[in-house]
Amino acid sequence: MTLFLVVFALIAATGFLQSWNVALGILNMGLVSAIMALGVNMQWGYAGLFNIGVMGFLALGGLSTVIISKPPVVEAWDAGGPRVIFALLVGTAAIVAAILAWKRIPAGKARAPALVAILVVGFFVYRWLFDPAVAAIEAVSPARAGNLGGLGLPVLVAWPVGALLAAGAAWVVGKTALGLRSDYLAIATLGISEIIIAVLKNEDWLSRGVKNVSGIPRPVPYEIDLQNSERFVERVSGIGFDPVTASTITVKLA
Repeated sequence: MTLFLVVFALIAATGFLQSWNVALGILNMGLVSAIMALGVNMQWGYAGLFNIGVMGFLALGGLSTVIISKPPVVEAWDAGGPRVIFALLVGTAAIVAAILAWKRIPAGKARAPALVAILVVGFFVYRWLFDPAVAAIEAVSPARAGNLGGLGLPVLVAWPVGALLAAGAAWVVGKTALGLRSDYLAIATLGISEIIIAVLKNEDWLSRGVKNVSGIPRPVPYEIDLQNSERFVERVSGIGFDPVTASTITVKLA
């Protein structure tokens, strides 16, 4: 409790001595970090699972914001959207077919060649469909788009969707890694996290990879909109606040 009071006092001192805008920015980042720490504590502290793949789940939350709130890029969909979807379905079908072959073909000389044939043929068909479609999508306004965009829904919808994506990834991790213990579980979860991050970094057609995604809608108004509102300016000026500072503080409090 003492530590929390000290941190609160330091944030308040920053507000009084420097800027409440800076103080609230620190507070917001601290709250985000606290939520992440609670998630880690549930796994490490209560469940005793040494999972160090947390950043993969965080990346899926960021992906959900892009694919839910950004408007679709119509030109990119026309260039290669349906072909990408079909290629992903083909790749999924190849994996499912390989799993079924492993389960249904009796152990012997025929099973291994059948699995290899299914996976190799599926891979080449997948790449034949996927690569030209991705090249066409990423060629559409690469400076500001180069991806399929999203669904154009309110950004608040991205929050539960992000939770569902993370839960789905956690289910996959649980099926593959929860039989491991201690350092082995840590290595497996770290590997899965790095796979997720590597996919998001390199698949520009999905979320622009390492490029910036700008213009994501916010559930609160932009500062410039508040500064252009005569009603807001009159209110904050009436209590002695600068409209620019008041707008940034209002957005952070919201």
